[in-house]
Amino acid sequence: MANYYNSEAYDFEQFAPAPATVTPFPGKKAQVANRRRAKAQQLINTAAVALIGVCVLLILGLMISSKVRLTELNNAITQTELSLDKAIAETKRLESELASQTSAQSVEEYAESVGLQQVESGQIDYITVTPANTEGAKSTGFWASLWDALTGWLR
Repeated sequence: MANYYNSEAYDFEQFAPAPATVTPFPGKKAQVANRRRAKAQQLINTAAVALIGVCVLLILGLMISSKVRLTELNNAITQTELSLDKAIAETKRLESELASQTSAQSVEEYAESVGLQQVESGQIDYITVTPANTEGAKSTGFWASLWDALTGWLR
């Protein structure tokens, strides 16, 4: 009986990484190219660090300016609320002063001070009015009479 579960079916040497071919002493052109590549990479790294630094400074500046603006707006809100509270208090004071000046007792005192007197029951005379007959008399305005004339012509 054959054993099918062994590693003979696979050649693991095909999957092994290829050995790096490194020359012990690269040529002058390769050294110059490596130096240029290193300088370019250093320049890119420096630019990236500078760009990140500028972004961080920009974000910090925006955060500080927004905090300053928020503080200014909060101070403005506080001042407005204080002036609103003062206005409400003044309104309540004026309303109570008006109520005290227009009370029945103060009006009566003022009337007596200018020489007015209260009405006695004998001074009151009641009159009765009978409604007038409106069938015969028609009191219409200018526009009503104009409308009546126009509707009369169109009939």
